[in-house]
Amino acid sequence: MKTKKQWFIFLLTLFIAGISGNANASTEKENRKTSDFNSIHVSTGIDLFLTMGSDEKVTIVADDEIIDDIITEVKNGVLKIYQKNRMFRWNFNKERKAYVTVKTLEKLHASSGSDVISENTITGDELEVRVSSGSDIKIEVEVNSLDLKSSSGSDARIAGKAKYFKADASSGSDIKAQDLKTKNCEVEVSSGSDASVNVSGELIARASSGGDINYYGNPESKDTHESSGGDIRGR
Repeated sequence: MKTKKQWFIFLLTLFIAGISGNANASTEKENRKTSDFNSIHVSTGIDLFLTMGSDEKVTIVADDEIIDDIITEVKNGVLKIYQKNRMFRWNFNKERKAYVTVKTLEKLHASSGSDVISENTITGDELEVRVSSGSDIKIEVEVNSLDLKSSSGSDARIAGKAKYFKADASSGSDIKAQDLKTKNCEVEVSSGSDASVNVSGELIARASSGGDINYYGNPESKDTHESSGGDIRGR
């Protein structure tokens, strides 16, 4: 019994020390130099604020205790933003934000609880978006083709315009794209996921395993299929 009590006191001391460290931490801002990139992958709970502009720029804002642990590196044209792991490092309520300006963007990936917000409209030809592992994105786009996959409890909220939109939601994730005006759309949901799309031309929709699809607009043609409790409805 005495040993258990000693362990409890030890763990409680570590917990209090972690909270105290957070309370005393100050926020720092660093401009990071990188090579050219056209894609971004953000992870490990870092929040990304994305802007289209004429010059590339990467700025990290984080608590001074962890800012050196946040990595910004470019590999094969992909800007990777993540926090490296350290044993026994307490990170409760620590601020971790990345402000990135891009000239062109072809791929945007968010994973491991990171959030992405676009601060202006993302423009371009083709854009691939992947959201997984509890991450959330809220972006506005104006592209010819948008390919979006959301999985593992992630949420994606998309607005703007796209001539072609391919959407795939699985494993309890949501895609809210009723404010994205599309000409042609191909959407598939499964495993309790939901998707809302806005289509004026051709709609191809597949819903299975308790997935729901709501479509807005007045599609010129529809090819829909429901299975295993899936549901597709016009709004």
